[in-house]
Amino acid sequence: MEKVKEKESLKTKIVNGIGKFKSHWNKPPEGYQVSYKEFAAFAAGCGSPNLLGVLTQYTAIATSVHLMISYFKMSTGMAWILTIFASVIAIVRSPILSMMIDNSNGKSGKFKPFLLWSAIGTAISFSFVPYIPSAWMNIHLFSIPLPAIPVMGVYEASTIDFNLGILLAFIFIQIGQFFITLLNQSISGIEQTISTVAQERANIGSLKGLVSGLPSSIVNIILPILAGTLFAKQGGWNAVNMYRIIFPICGVLGVLMVLLLVKGVEERTVVKQEYVAKVRFTEGMRLLSKSKYFWIITIFNAFNAIRNLANITTWITQYSFVSDTAKTVVGLYCSTILMNAIAVALLVGPFLIKKLGKRNVMLIACVGYVIMISLQVIFHKSPVLILVVSFFEQFFGGFYFVTGIMTSDIMDEIQMKTGKRLEGFWQNYMAIVTTVIGVFTGMLTPLFLSFGGVGFSDDISLALQSAELRNNIFFYQSLLALIGAIVVAIPFFFYDLTEKKHANIVRVLRIRAAVDNFNDGKLQDEDVKYLKEIVAFAQETKEPMVTEELSKHGCINLILETEQLC
Repeated sequence: MEKVKEKESLKTKIVNGIGKFKSHWNKPPEGYQVSYKEFAAFAAGCGSPNLLGVLTQYTAIATSVHLMISYFKMSTGMAWILTIFASVIAIVRSPILSMMIDNSNGKSGKFKPFLLWSAIGTAISFSFVPYIPSAWMNIHLFSIPLPAIPVMGVYEASTIDFNLGILLAFIFIQIGQFFITLLNQSISGIEQTISTVAQERANIGSLKGLVSGLPSSIVNIILPILAGTLFAKQGGWNAVNMYRIIFPICGVLGVLMVLLLVKGVEERTVVKQEYVAKVRFTEGMRLLSKSKYFWIITIFNAFNAIRNLANITTWITQYSFVSDTAKTVVGLYCSTILMNAIAVALLVGPFLIKKLGKRNVMLIACVGYVIMISLQVIFHKSPVLILVVSFFEQFFGGFYFVTGIMTSDIMDEIQMKTGKRLEGFWQNYMAIVTTVIGVFTGMLTPLFLSFGGVGFSDDISLALQSAELRNNIFFYQSLLALIGAIVVAIPFFFYDLTEKKHANIVRVLRIRAAVDNFNDGKLQDEDVKYLKEIVAFAQETKEPMVTEELSKHGCINLILETEQLC
């Protein structure tokens, strides 16, 4: 009898769940602003930059990327020099993107006009890279003299040679970086403005990560299988033909997926109906520089790149195991189980945020990451243990999405103080700061590797084939990552924009939007509805920030009396 009741209860819950899902497919749940249909379009559409990110992942200017060190013969010295050039380009690129985004007044929104053509530009630019002929690697163009730098492991003066192939790859990558940066910033802006409800943004950010990451996860599962089977005789992960097949496929699918964002998602900012975006870059920099929260998130992002050096699974996959079977198994582990570690963080994130708050979640995640990298330093001679520790590193690193929600909150706080929406300036001014810092921190990788016996101009792919040098590389790379992880954790001790404070900031913005729309003759039903709720809240709680804002405007009662609008 009890089993029958349990089955009936379960059946009732399923039916009620389906009914609830259907009822909210076109209409948001109470207290929220985004319907399930819009969320589905947003989450699936965000798969576009993740899928296109596969192209950037395997063409990054780094000595941990198979294609770069095997096909283009990248050394640590060449990577550092190209990174400096890329940094200069990024600094020039940032104000251009800022002005484009934060002065956008398109009818479809501030960010949506950029989505389609930036996705197309990304797909085309990066897809060209693996098609650069191998013969062009032998066409010497110029050399950069390298003086003796004993501390870097360079005991004699030498040169770093650049060929036509690597130069063209660099050009295509930089063109692609312009487009994918614009795409990522536009989608980030949409995520920050899709809802004004902080908890809803947390839910969306978390679940979006689970859904949007599926396409790229599937590709990353397929790649090690292809590398270990069809392309094993061509060099496995180093087989350029594999990338020539995968890149165009990912590019086309990435462009198609971005259409879901263009057609199915709405931007929501708490501004008056007649708001016109017009901000000079110097003004945007000045306003952001006054926000301590901007610097907290910027410091985190600047040193997070160093923390991420802890991920040495690419080296382990290719060089710590001999057989193709072992490499395939480890590759599958990295692309499935490790990715699921991030998924776990995304899944539990909203619940932890609701219970502990964003600041405390980030502090716990950062400290956990420090502990895991410390273990990696200790276990640097054991590839298997490093892979185990990497799971927990990925888990704690998965809470990175919380900083995006924090950024949304900070944008509202800055708007309250300045009257400006600065999403584009935020991302690009931060990019300038992190790029400048990156020029100096980028030198740390070859410096630390030189402590392990890898010279500035040495071919790292050859060094990794030596067990002794490989252990040294793992140790010093992990040690550097540990330093970065410690620095990353510090800023969040100073973050005090609580959920309660943000909720009151949104109330203030809604008051101002209603007043401005009333004065402009553009008052909306939604303005009156929110204002009534805010006035009732202020009368009940006596919240100073809200009551002071209400007292500044003499037309509040006139707006509340506009019953016909409701």
